[in-house]
Amino acid sequence: MRHLEELSHTADVGFRVRAKSFPGLLYWAARGLLATLFEALPKAGEGRARVELTAPDRETLLVRFLNELLYLVQTRGRVPVALRIQTARSPEGCRLAAELATVPFDRVADRFLGEVKSATYHGLRVEKTEAGFAASVVLDV
Repeated sequence: MRHLEELSHTADVGFRVRAKSFPGLLYWAARGLLATLFEALPKAGEGRARVELTAPDRETLLVRFLNELLYLVQTRGRVPVALRIQTARSPEGCRLAAELATVPFDRVADRFLGEVKSATYHGLRVEKTEAGFAASVVLDV
């Protein structure tokens, strides 16, 4: 299964992501975001971060998660290099808990490819497929 595929888009950066599970979809979407931000990243982190989010649906959870990662990188100066993601249904809709191994931005600043403003809802739809889940993600650059 090809997990990540770049999409052609006029003003922004887009990619299609596929995975066997919804947490896997979030993982590969995060990898797509990080590949847009950095040329390469170390495999091991020096610090830890935890992200917990809720959303009414999978699409909103996906966008909130990617934007939370952007906040972590661009505001807090921490770059996720390894991710462990769990999701569950909740009374509010969907819930995410992610454990992140991080490195300081300064450690990978020479690999920074450029800023991403946000993940968008443009054309976003998380689809349940025979093989698992799929989504198209568009990033505002």
